[in-house]
Amino acid sequence: MEKFNLEKYKKLKQQTELEYKKVVGIHCPALQAEVIFNSDGFHHLRYDSCRTERHKKSQSIKFLYFPKAVEVIQKSTTIQEYRRSICPIGKPNKNGLRKTSAIEWFAFWSIISFAKKIRIRTVVRRVGGDDGYYHFWSVMPFWNLSHSQRIIGSKEIEDE
Repeated sequence: MEKFNLEKYKKLKQQTELEYKKVVGIHCPALQAEVIFNSDGFHHLRYDSCRTERHKKSQSIKFLYFPKAVEVIQKSTTIQEYRRSICPIGKPNKNGLRKTSAIEWFAFWSIISFAKKIRIRTVVRRVGGDDGYYHFWSVMPFWNLSHSQRIIGSKEIEDE
């Protein structure tokens, strides 16, 4: 098993952060709106919802697929997954209470490589319901395993 290379991780993180800052906003055909790339999205690549740091290897994978996520948002014409929930936002006030808001997540799947069997899921988030703005939230590899083999889709179109 290959040992994790911390220097390689730091370099990839720095490179991804520079690329991330260059992408201010892009048009998403599926949402028919602009998706912005604010600090929340980059923070989520590094930290989970509980605000604890993700494993460096998990972060590295997200950093590696970030450029593809930008392409997916620019080219996607269909939303493959949708979720809506009322969630707490921001930090608790002096009483320990937090404001809540409607949050929506929109996911787009894309096959990156048939040969290597790599599919990613790119997530765009909107806080505040219809009045909110869309922003990049996450990218992650996404596949199923069958007998230790990656499955990125069905073998036959009739299976779907």
